[in-house]
Amino acid sequence: MRTLHLLDASSFIYRSFFALPPLTTKKGFPTGAIYGFLRALLSLWKSERPEYLVVVFDAPAPTKREKVYREYKAGRPSMPDPLKVQIPVIKEILKLMGVPILEVPGYEADDLIAILARKFSKRGFFVKIYTPDKDMLQLVSDSVRVVNPMNWEVFDSKKVEEKFGVPPEKLSDYLALVGDKIDNVEGVKGVGPKTAIRLIERFGGVEGILERWEEFKRLYPEAKKEDLELSYKLVKPMLDADIEVREEDLRLGKPDLPELRVKLEELEMKSILRDLEKVFRVGSQGTLF
Repeated sequence: MRTLHLLDASSFIYRSFFALPPLTTKKGFPTGAIYGFLRALLSLWKSERPEYLVVVFDAPAPTKREKVYREYKAGRPSMPDPLKVQIPVIKEILKLMGVPILEVPGYEADDLIAILARKFSKRGFFVKIYTPDKDMLQLVSDSVRVVNPMNWEVFDSKKVEEKFGVPPEKLSDYLALVGDKIDNVEGVKGVGPKTAIRLIERFGGVEGILERWEEFKRLYPEAKKEDLELSYKLVKPMLDADIEVREEDLRLGKPDLPELRVKLEELEMKSILRDLEKVFRVGSQGTLF
């Protein structure tokens, strides 16, 4: 079975930036995020030998969720300037490596990953998503896995249920009830993980709660229907992005090795260059590895 690898760029880039010391070139250009990202990508390539791989970015524009709820992710600090300047360089290097990139204004990388995972798993692909974002675990199925790049832990349906007490298809209900501090999603006051599981068992999920609102209201008098509806909308993938992606758009292309050498030498990444030159083997059809 063909495997499609989908990388959440932000998770790799942020992790690299904050985990590594502040690396710079002799001219003072920051390179820590670039170096860490490429190291992680090389590790994945060496172990998986991918044929289909897409790196998905958050577009630098207000998202649909922010338009629905202005406070969405409002508590997150702004991106540090030394990190901000490295992202265009990462994209440039990926293009030189022949790696497909996807970003769509108004949509988070999570939404685009969800769209690709659902579309291509239906077309016979096995999909592996690389992200530490727990929201993505609701996509797990027989043909979709989520890999946490922090520790390379692989989540199938059984592991999701072991971790949260609900199967992947009920995780959006769970998150809407308990809330998500990282994304500034409120949830229902007084509902924790164990209570959320019991409520899902009793009502079947958020939609069942909304249908039997008076019954739920007796349990949680302070709960507001519109707040729960909003939380549910925020934690579910937005699958309405108008994107046309063909199978050939997912396939790794032929690298531009001369230009790649120039760029990595400019960034003083000789060890990365050596490893890439070992990994890249261009076949008769232009296929990598």
